[in-house]
Amino acid sequence: MYQYLLLLDTKEEKEFFREIYNTYKNGMYRVAYQILQNRSDAEDIVHETFLTLTEHLDGMMDASEQKNWNYIFTIVKHKCYNLYKKKKWEIETEESPEDLRNIFKEGLDAQIVKMEKKELILKLVKEMKQSYQDVLMLQYYHELDVMEIAEILDTTPDNVRHISMRAKKKMHDILDKYGISDRHDI
Repeated sequence: MYQYLLLLDTKEEKEFFREIYNTYKNGMYRVAYQILQNRSDAEDIVHETFLTLTEHLDGMMDASEQKNWNYIFTIVKHKCYNLYKKKKWEIETEESPEDLRNIFKEGLDAQIVKMEKKELILKLVKEMKQSYQDVLMLQYYHELDVMEIAEILDTTPDNVRHISMRAKKKMHDILDKYGISDRHDI
């Protein structure tokens, strides 16, 4: 904690940061670990989040406890997603000769279409409202189950199922509107 305090100027900021640190560090770690499933990565995310918070304390000092947690939770979540995407991209770009043979066996055109579909769906998900994005990303991109998602989002499993159902319906409606899908393509 002391390395963060060195980054702060006033006594008031340091006191507030101590309070934030002691109140939220365990919750931040739990969220990061649930998403990443890796202790070291979760610790790194918590550290990065605290560094970010040192730069934005002024906006937090007058906010409610719930608003501060929502803000912190959002930062942790986005940092986890970014790390997860980076690691997944690194893994996916390490093609073995066998992977390359499979790509050409299936046909390059089929692989390109598959990649374009994934990119389109990710783009459409990012345009949806935040609750839909959160559930779909955790469910399909991070492959978490309903119970894990409910715990991360601090809601009930039934609510996660309902949000997921509405988000998928919305996605299909959008795809249908553009003539892209017949509910079986995706």
